Amino acid sequence: MTFLNPLAFGFLGAVPLIVLLYLLKVKRRTAPVSTLMFWQRVLEENRRRALFHRLRQLLSLLFHLLIFTLILLALSKPELARFVRTGTSTVLVLDTRARMQAVESDGESRFTKAKRELNAFARHASAQNAVAILTAAAGAQVAAPFSDDEKALQQIIAKLEPTDASGDLNDAIKLANELLASRSGEKRIVVVTDSKSTNPDPKIDFISIGESHENIAITRFAARPLLNSPQTSEVLLELHNFGNKPAHGNVELYFDDALLDVKPFDLAPDAHRVEIFPWLPQTNGRGWLRARLDVKDALATDNEAFAVLPAFVQKHVLLVTRGNWFIEKMLEADDTTKFELLTPDAFTPEMAKDFDAVILDNALPNGFDLGTARGNFLFVKQTPFTANEMLDQPLVSDSDSRAPLMRLVALQNVTFLRSSKMTLPAGSDAWKFDAPLRSFENPLIISGVRGNQRIAAFAFDIAETDLPLRVAFPLLMSNTLQWLAGEKQNSIGSVRAGETLTLENGQRVFTKPQKNTKTDTPLVNAKMVSGAFQPMKNGWYLARNGDAVSWTAVNTFSENESDLRAATVAAKRASHTSPFAKFASWPIWTDLALAAFVLFTLEWWLFHRRFTE
Repeated sequence: MTFLNPLAFGFLGAVPLIVLLYLLKVKRRTAPVSTLMFWQRVLEENRRRALFHRLRQLLSLLFHLLIFTLILLALSKPELARFVRTGTSTVLVLDTRARMQAVESDGESRFTKAKRELNAFARHASAQNAVAILTAAAGAQVAAPFSDDEKALQQIIAKLEPTDASGDLNDAIKLANELLASRSGEKRIVVVTDSKSTNPDPKIDFISIGESHENIAITRFAARPLLNSPQTSEVLLELHNFGNKPAHGNVELYFDDALLDVKPFDLAPDAHRVEIFPWLPQTNGRGWLRARLDVKDALATDNEAFAVLPAFVQKHVLLVTRGNWFIEKMLEADDTTKFELLTPDAFTPEMAKDFDAVILDNALPNGFDLGTARGNFLFVKQTPFTANEMLDQPLVSDSDSRAPLMRLVALQNVTFLRSSKMTLPAGSDAWKFDAPLRSFENPLIISGVRGNQRIAAFAFDIAETDLPLRVAFPLLMSNTLQWLAGEKQNSIGSVRAGETLTLENGQRVFTKPQKNTKTDTPLVNAKMVSGAFQPMKNGWYLARNGDAVSWTAVNTFSENESDLRAATVAAKRASHTSPFAKFASWPIWTDLALAAFVLFTLEWWLFHRRFTE
């Protein structure tokens, strides 16, 4: 037990004064009377009841001493060691990721419960216990610096809202440690989230909130031009059942708020399904698509997704080759691609910056370095990951249909005469690599991302396969080129909530999602920003650059956020489920003051009932 205001005990000097008041005898007033006959009987009765009167006065004295003691303790502000030690600095980390919007069985969201936990700690803020508040979603932010003002902290907590973004808690915990590094005395971090603690640091307390839930989510929603008709688009929609039971319902597709199509779905436990909506009319810079599940589950934010129909824009591609008839004819037949042909001897890596993608067909420049290269590249046969070994007739063992390069592409029955042996590099802070196509432990295709830069590598020569004879060939090439050029062709077309949106020079975007589909006029008094913007809510965002107008669709699209089965009901302390739980979380001095008031009221009632007069 710690007393935050020990100077209050100086009022103990008033105790003798209270006792002295009760020891004072009442001085009776002298008055002449005509006879003592009646007063003698009264005096005899008073003598018989003197002991009882003294007992009644003693009870009144004990009441007043107890009331005084409670008031004195309330003024001293006692606190339990759980909330404060001398010179304590506490950082409260609130999880604001999309999953915190999940609604529990009692009809209350996880985020509401989490804010209640924060308020319980904020009530104990004092000069001896400074409290700071951080939020954790796609990064960490300081919601409130260190403060001893309980009301100010509670006002900030009341304004906090959950985001639609994904992320983890590591950045917030790291920032909390940095804030505590300059503080003296006891230090502690309290993380309020919906998952169990995996951090062994004893200085960090995890308060877990939430139950395990079944959930259905839209995990992908995108539109692209058709290969054989660039003026039209097809829409890809992926559903995922994050549950242990079968799920069914309908998915609705809206175009500018007009219902366009409805399809039923049935999903097995923990299964996903891809739906294709083809032949949608394409627009030039305008066309809002919205998908909605007509199901009711714990998390509503992933039951709706947004997309923008792409405008027809040609990709500018450079083909560096000594001659590849198949690739040349494919590029000629693709109306979405404008390409130039160059021999390997005439190519320099500096040329890549002028093209959306560069295809290096069996022509890797000497000394090519991924660390310094700029531009988006497709390497065919000769790649930066190639060893000096060859694989004879490799078989496709693993194909990731969810990878952008492999969308709707089936290569399991393709015959490969031979391929180079590639080694998948380890990921780093700069490059992130993946192998969407494998022949057992050997990658046949490697993709890599570094910021806005993308590369892809094919371990095989197109001419040494029967791939050109299959429909998978134009799909694979189109997917690859579209993915490579994606950042430039659709620079603000679609992002995930929490990702940083880099704007062009002169371009400004509204910070709130647009709701009116009938006009390009944004919300009244909406704020605009330039340079970079991090949208945290799903929806359509309007961007302007002079008279030019463009749209960005923002979605959650995160399995980590939609999978609510990992939540736990375990908590560091009991959840506030009873009507009295709110009072139980108050500081001790408020309970003492309340008890003093109750006793004072009881003593007043007893006095007027002549029990303690």
